[in-house]
Amino acid sequence: MKRFSVLFVYALFALWAVGQEPYPKREMRATWLTTVANIDWPLSYTIGEEAQKKELDALLDACVKFNMNTVLFHIRPACDALYKSNYEPWSSYLNNGRGVDPGWDPLQYCIDECHKRGLACHGWINPYRYGKRGGYDWTGNDDTTQLNYKHTHPEWLLYYANDIYLDPGQPEVLQQIKTVVGDIINNYDVDGILMDDYFYPYGGTSNQDAASVEKYKPDGMNVGDWRRQNVNKMIKAVYDTIQAVKPWVTFGVSPFGIWTTDSSVASKRGITLPYNITGGNMYAEIYCDPVAWLEEGTVDYLSPQLYWKIGGGQDYKKLSKWWGDICNRFGKHFYSSMALYKYEDGTFSATEIRNQLVYNRTVKDGAPGAVFYNTRAWSNSAKLRVNLTKETAEFHKPALPPAINWKHTRERVMVENLTINANVLSWTHVDSDVHFAIYAVPNDSINLPNIYSRGDMLIGVSYKNTITLPTEITANTHQIAVSVLDRYNNEYALRILDKALGTPKATSGLIPTDGGIKQLPFTFRWNAVEGADSYIIQFAKDEAMTQIVFAQELTETSFETKMRKNLEYLPFGDYYWRVKTRIPNAGDTWSTVQKVTLSIEDAVENIHTTTPSTKWIEEGQVYIRQQGKTFNILGTIISK
Repeated sequence: MKRFSVLFVYALFALWAVGQEPYPKREMRATWLTTVANIDWPLSYTIGEEAQKKELDALLDACVKFNMNTVLFHIRPACDALYKSNYEPWSSYLNNGRGVDPGWDPLQYCIDECHKRGLACHGWINPYRYGKRGGYDWTGNDDTTQLNYKHTHPEWLLYYANDIYLDPGQPEVLQQIKTVVGDIINNYDVDGILMDDYFYPYGGTSNQDAASVEKYKPDGMNVGDWRRQNVNKMIKAVYDTIQAVKPWVTFGVSPFGIWTTDSSVASKRGITLPYNITGGNMYAEIYCDPVAWLEEGTVDYLSPQLYWKIGGGQDYKKLSKWWGDICNRFGKHFYSSMALYKYEDGTFSATEIRNQLVYNRTVKDGAPGAVFYNTRAWSNSAKLRVNLTKETAEFHKPALPPAINWKHTRERVMVENLTINANVLSWTHVDSDVHFAIYAVPNDSINLPNIYSRGDMLIGVSYKNTITLPTEITANTHQIAVSVLDRYNNEYALRILDKALGTPKATSGLIPTDGGIKQLPFTFRWNAVEGADSYIIQFAKDEAMTQIVFAQELTETSFETKMRKNLEYLPFGDYYWRVKTRIPNAGDTWSTVQKVTLSIEDAVENIHTTTPSTKWIEEGQVYIRQQGKTFNILGTIISK
């Protein structure tokens, strides 16, 4: 007991040492809810609808008790469906036989029950996996419906030693996956779509796809590059489909935890691999190239499967930092997938899990968090839940999922008619496509600064216009407030119960000033506004602020560009920025939009020397002479 207490104090100290609060307001806390082979749910295909619903309810209740915020529901494990699909057969994991209608819709039920509990629900699909030779643990009779590819499109299937996969090289397969995803997001209110690591099979592909290679591979292209291109095209097609239909639906992929161990592959992309990492090479084996998806902007996040301990040839810390840096470089989110199943089987200690969680919060990509595999691994462990949710532990308080804040969206107004009756808080809002964050600040804390930016004041999320408050929270003991969240999880102006509205106010004194020329790195600054709880800085490619490079919520009145690695790789030229002031119970107000020009040097005045390694102004243009070359201020080489 003494040893655990020492470790706990150390972990808590570590959080503070790296500048992280023990209760972050935003953190991805997701769980893989696995249906393949009945790993998590349902445990049996024979128990019927009501028993299966009861089982699912119990798992979702455990998510709430564990202060999770996102469920990754496995809805297409093997070219089958745990929803009413127009294109693929019902899963055998629901009923006795592939293609057998269970008489209810698990995906719709899971969405409804997640949202009732304030949980986001993402649909998790395997892109290419069809099954195993002889069945894929399918029970009962193999269906003969017109939705089973074995009967309708046998030419799509690739047969390996044990596995059966859709052929990624066939254009019809790409189109079918795109169609399946479109069918899901058109018919279901999922909050996200997630793919895992089943691309080409582990173990490698030799000549199984020879026919497609012969028919579709361009002359002169390496087979490996062609296979990676096939996967890249599929990822882009899915992303584009989502953006065209419901751009707020988050799209992520969970690749194997090591991109490549081939330094030559990395160097061609201007990337340094993590030092001394050994293990699988998914780039060459399963033809998976997540760096390409980041480069092309066709994912919102990556959740690599870092199912290893801290230290050794697959060091969790090294890999977590590397993936965080790579995602940050391209302005996307990184959520580590963690092996909680290894706690269940005794491979990992509780201390190992907690140390990894603590480290997650140090990875600087603006979106900390983790995805736990698998759900029963932690829901079955009362000890682990207690250790992680007890007071001052990592998951003691709820957290909002990170916002996808680089996509253009419209502003939202405050809730109206905020009232409380007994312990039921209710309100109205003009929009139906929103959900809400609920806060309760103890009376002795209401005058503390930035109080609504703290995670320990958040008590929950509601997809309805009501929430039942805990019995210990009343209008007499707490200041209760509700803010609006859009489908991207951006937060908007907050209204406080029984308090008169204040006056919104924009910040001023923005530096760099409008038209400023700056060399990276530099610091954005603005004036503090009395009563402001937080500020949101936006940086965009256009003056209309629709092509957002990054956005960040802050309690400070400055922001260092070095915190956003993607800024280092921006082309020189004109950009635009602004700051939103958030005053509780008053509203959100944007500053004016300011132009800033990124260059290789800061702007200079009254310098007219032509000596080497200097800068000067000539006919209103700024020039720099360095190492035998002359540049203009935007980095264009004028002469050598």
